[in-house]
Amino acid sequence: MEIALIRIDSRLIHGQVVQGWLPSLSVKEVVVVSDTAASSRLMGKMMRMSLPQEYALQVMEPSAAASYLLGEAQGKALVLVEDVSSLSRLASAGVKLKEVIIGNTKYEESKKQYSQGVFLSADEYSLLKQMYEETGVDFILKTLPTSLKTRLF
Repeated sequence: MEIALIRIDSRLIHGQVVQGWLPSLSVKEVVVVSDTAASSRLMGKMMRMSLPQEYALQVMEPSAAASYLLGEAQGKALVLVEDVSSLSRLASAGVKLKEVIIGNTKYEESKKQYSQGVFLSADEYSLLKQMYEETGVDFILKTLPTSLKTRLF
């Protein structure tokens, strides 16, 4: 499967994705990478209802998502990843990362703010920095396709 875009967004499928990102990409499928969503039938049903019917939806934990993305599936997909840990597990399972959009992460008091909606713990930042140094993947802070592109590193 061809990956059109990988986006870290703790909200997964929501208005910015449906109204902003999907129309800007030539995709027919959305792959959600989340342990939480993969283990909840209710979350899967809610995401299906939030996504226009013309898009296929896969909701998987990171290792299953990696197998799916690296397998025989045809087409082009938007990959939505819930958090930095899931992205790291996806990459460790063999998914090649070139550019990752960081759109929204969960706020916690102990996290540092890097842009509107993007908060990273010291461990998350270190993990992204390590991935950047080892693979050269670009981490971009960007809310919408029309937003300015700001590199994390």
